[in-house]
Amino acid sequence: MEFGVAFTSRIGDYDLVALAESLGFDQAWFFDSQMIYSDVYATMAVAARATKRIRLATGVAVPTTRMAPVIAHSIASVAELAPGRVELGVGNGNTARLTMGLRPVPLPRMKREIRIIQALLRGEAAIHECEGESHLVQLLHRHHGFINLDHKIPVTLSAFGDKTLAYCGAECDAHLSWNASPAMLRAARATMAEGARKAGRTEIPSKVIYPLSVLRPGETAASPRVLKSVGPFITNLLHVMCEWDEKLLPSDGKITHIVDRYREFEATFPAERRHLILHEGHLVYTRDEERAFVTPEVAEVAAMIGEPDKIIDNIRQLEREGLSHFAFQVTDDPVGQMRTFAETVMRRYYS
Repeated sequence: MEFGVAFTSRIGDYDLVALAESLGFDQAWFFDSQMIYSDVYATMAVAARATKRIRLATGVAVPTTRMAPVIAHSIASVAELAPGRVELGVGNGNTARLTMGLRPVPLPRMKREIRIIQALLRGEAAIHECEGESHLVQLLHRHHGFINLDHKIPVTLSAFGDKTLAYCGAECDAHLSWNASPAMLRAARATMAEGARKAGRTEIPSKVIYPLSVLRPGETAASPRVLKSVGPFITNLLHVMCEWDEKLLPSDGKITHIVDRYREFEATFPAERRHLILHEGHLVYTRDEERAFVTPEVAEVAAMIGEPDKIIDNIRQLEREGLSHFAFQVTDDPVGQMRTFAETVMRRYYS
């Protein structure tokens, strides 16, 4: 099992990435959402200069917010600073597009964009369509210190639906998901395995980012520290339930009444500003008007919460279902959260 940590892309947090490396984490993930975080590639570049070993990955880049050739050039630029330790996570867009009032990228266009990126990262030429025209594109000057294509840059796809999972298994290097249960992971891996088989490929690894809170002795999901820590995960889940309905995450019967109340609350937003109001604070903080929805019931659905032994048992169960990379998202106390996880979970995992 590999262990990773996920950061909102704040350009000055390179010291946190260096700390993650010193604590033994294998990988750092950086969210790409241009209206709410720092530029993901600039953030990765300064983190690359502050580290030596830890892998750096977009979690995830979204085609159409940048053209495919620009995405390829950007990750290859970071690779010049961190050769052999960058990864391009790609997805069809949650907040990267929703904060601009746009819907996620349809799968057919995602495939076209990703195939261009993959070809360019192999050093090949590709046909790029833009403004009604088609032209050959290729990354030039690859041996002059601008970009690095000498080490493979894996393309990992954030995939949930069956068609996307099958494509992921057939053409991508790895699978990325969010807060997947063992049953969800098992089903996803079966679909990807079939896609890989039809393409004549072997199975690809699954990586999942988990909202997480490691309990201290005597704490529960209702403890103030825990609710403060997982509050952004709770509101993120409610945002997803408003934006995606059942398309991304199935609802949980235990919190239906709270989701319904949040949808009523969300319906009061002015239509022209709805997409701005809904995502303010996304995975960073809980807005005052949302605090009434931060309850233990939703916390236990939105995040993995437990004492270290329980967290270890959960990860081992996920590993039995095929998980090979467990990452968790930091929130209000990144230093404490990383140290606690490293000391109480990660270092004990194989003991």
